[in-house]
Amino acid sequence: MSRSRSRMHLANLSLILALSLLVFCVACGNAGGSPGAQQGTSPATRRLGDAFGNLEQHPRPTSIVIPSQRATPTPTPTPAPAGQNTTSNTHICGATAPATGGAAPAASAIAASGKGSAPYGQPPALTSEEIMLTQKLFQQINQDRAACGLPPFVWNTTLSGGARLHSWNMYHCGFSHTCPDGLPQCTRIANEGFTFSDCGENIGLAGPYPTPWDGAYSIQAGMANEPATGWHHIHLFSTTLHQIGIGVYVAPNGWIWFTEDMIS
Repeated sequence: MSRSRSRMHLANLSLILALSLLVFCVACGNAGGSPGAQQGTSPATRRLGDAFGNLEQHPRPTSIVIPSQRATPTPTPTPAPAGQNTTSNTHICGATAPATGGAAPAASAIAASGKGSAPYGQPPALTSEEIMLTQKLFQQINQDRAACGLPPFVWNTTLSGGARLHSWNMYHCGFSHTCPDGLPQCTRIANEGFTFSDCGENIGLAGPYPTPWDGAYSIQAGMANEPATGWHHIHLFSTTLHQIGIGVYVAPNGWIWFTEDMIS
């Protein structure tokens, strides 16, 4: 009888030992599993996190501006003579009707190129169409500013040369503030020989429909009619930017590439 009890006791001990070893092996398996299992996340979650990390390391080019430009100007009402319509005094900053007149830079004041990087060579000589579009864009911008009670931008020939070179470069390297060499626009503008406290840049690409000016105006109006927090709108109606240069390149297929560079 005692032998039977001893055998049962040994069997129970063997069972307990086997269960202990099984628990230990499971624990070992968890400790040596995938990195995701160690951190309580699935492998798929880790891959998603890595994807976001890659996006953060390669951000999309964005417009680089000085923070003080965030202050959106408020139109200052001007007393109108008796009997005159005062609708313009309440005009919300944005695009007005297509400009048909106003001060415009002379053709001789519009530079064909600037001092910046030119990996595709220098742009060709300005055409009469490009000169016309440059003048009309300048008139349009100042007309829109006047409707908001803001002073006009002052034309800067050197800025216009750098802007045209950038439009020419974009035609080859793509629609971007930072092509062809990755320099931010404010650095590129400074390399033209400027010292400033504020700078900004707008770029546009317009189809030749139904006329070149109609195409350029449609893009310009879209920028002016952005919400007050839109960077194109902030640049166009800035109270800290005072000088502007515009550069236009019309491609052989009729598409219009244009750059508007502004400094304080």
